[in-house]
Amino acid sequence: MSETGNFGSWANGAKYTISTQQATYNNDAIEAALITDIIEDLYPESNDFIVILPDAPVGGSLYMQAIPGDTPSSTIVEIRLSFADQPFKHYNYQTADRSQVIRMFLDYWGQQKLPALDQWTDITDQFINPASGHWG
Repeated sequence: MSETGNFGSWANGAKYTISTQQATYNNDAIEAALITDIIEDLYPESNDFIVILPDAPVGGSLYMQAIPGDTPSSTIVEIRLSFADQPFKHYNYQTADRSQVIRMFLDYWGQQKLPALDQWTDITDQFINPASGHWG
């Protein structure tokens, strides 16, 4: 099947929602071309974003998101993992390779496959509320 198909909606029965600054797309409206176009159109120095949210965790992941990076050609991808023995882990990865970001999102959506996190940075500590001690 080509990458322009709507294969994510039936793979393993998973259903997804994609949110961007401009719109929200429910499962039946999501296609590889939509994901590709959104990621290719993330503009530096903007509030653009993409969040892909499965109806059930993908390999323990609650969602994956991307925003424009710190440099004009880079993209920051983040993923949150949930575990039984701790609140969650949150990782990010910055790359100048948009095709790599597109592949991560297509694999997450179409194959329920997480990216390899060995080169990602654990930023979980950024999400704790020091005043309350609660995670957010």
